[in-house]
Amino acid sequence: MDVNEIWKQALPIIENNVSSISFDLYIQPLMPEAFEDGTFILTAMSTRDANYARNERHFPHIDYAIKAVAPLVEKVEIIDAVEKERRDARNNPTPEVPTPEPIIYNNNINPQQTFANFIVGKSNQEVAAMAEFVAKHPGKKINPLFIYGRSGLGKTHLLNAIANHILEENPASRLVLTTIEKFTDDYVNVIKQKGDFGAFREKYRNVDVLLIDDVQELASKQATQEEFFHTFNDLFEHQRQIVLTSDRHPNEIATLSERLQSRLKSGIFQDIRNPDIEMRTAILQKKAALEDKYLSNEVASYIAEYSNKINENIRDMEGHLIKIIVYAELNGHTIPTIEDCALALADNSGDEENARVGDTAARVIATVAAYFSVTPDEITGKRRTEKLADARMVTAYLLTERLKDVPLTEIGEILGGRTHASVIYSRDKIANLMDTDHKLKTAVEDILKQLDK
Repeated sequence: MDVNEIWKQALPIIENNVSSISFDLYIQPLMPEAFEDGTFILTAMSTRDANYARNERHFPHIDYAIKAVAPLVEKVEIIDAVEKERRDARNNPTPEVPTPEPIIYNNNINPQQTFANFIVGKSNQEVAAMAEFVAKHPGKKINPLFIYGRSGLGKTHLLNAIANHILEENPASRLVLTTIEKFTDDYVNVIKQKGDFGAFREKYRNVDVLLIDDVQELASKQATQEEFFHTFNDLFEHQRQIVLTSDRHPNEIATLSERLQSRLKSGIFQDIRNPDIEMRTAILQKKAALEDKYLSNEVASYIAEYSNKINENIRDMEGHLIKIIVYAELNGHTIPTIEDCALALADNSGDEENARVGDTAARVIATVAAYFSVTPDEITGKRRTEKLADARMVTAYLLTERLKDVPLTEIGEILGGRTHASVIYSRDKIANLMDTDHKLKTAVEDILKQLDK
């Protein structure tokens, strides 16, 4: 029986005798190193981790399990990375393998995406402030920072802005900016090639700052979740800065393990919401300036209102702007006109999904408003009365029912900028009350009949 098999069989025995936190943090990350002269050797990632594994709460269980699986084991030792290096040097005084190339950090950053060119408005001023704090004080109070919101609102821009600021202040920072997809690819490649997990873990754990985009992609990757959990723990324990982005709150990421959800929730959550028309206008004019084009207030407002009407994200809106600029040039116009906008936007077949969501939401809001004798603007507004509170909660419930594929953050935006938590509260409260409140259940059923006509 080789060392890996011994350790594999010992782990379940240890897991039954220690707390889940101790097992996850200090036992499972240990790596079987060797079995020689009756001694079974395990390696920990750091001196601190080795000391935790050696203490009287953990080591007796490790020792017992290994000897139970492999009676020939006389002694169990746990060494740290420094001791492993010395041991390797003694055993291989003249290594023949070539020295591996150094890990290259900071090679995946967009230098154009900085805080200076990130447009700040009501919908993102809080998340922008938190991102700047993290960039100026990495690993301090806000760690991890979890930014969530629908695609195309600037989450990736903020990751790059944090990276650019940190590297400007300290060019020697070991910083990795990547996506869950790339993290998964690297992990799977090591498994396929039966390669060195040490190099993989060196890349992602021996860093000062880890910035990861599209965390929602973890949902379908159970093995990656396990490795990411340990990477997260290692960085967090050593006060290394972690920033994550997702198109939804962790509570909405299906099949995310409970312990990983718990870890992700240990920091600060901040949503990034749809921009209002004023902010859209500013973004368009800034984007046009970067393209060396002038955009009049009239044209910028026209595009912003069109984009806002179909609940469009910033990325799609900027795509429309580029298309309008091209149409203007084809028509011989140095400065885009309203006519150029109308022509460019007339054949946007890609807007069907946004239009579907917008139409469904508008119909739900209008139907609920009519039933409760209020206006649609009052439902999405800020005024608070008992009648409006009931109407808003019923609207939130129906929107989550009719738009099941739409993230709750986006439904919150449709309801006038309500938070993700507010939508969940309203949805769950109405669902629960309908079991006991006959009058409310009748009201919801009547509204559904109106919507289905």
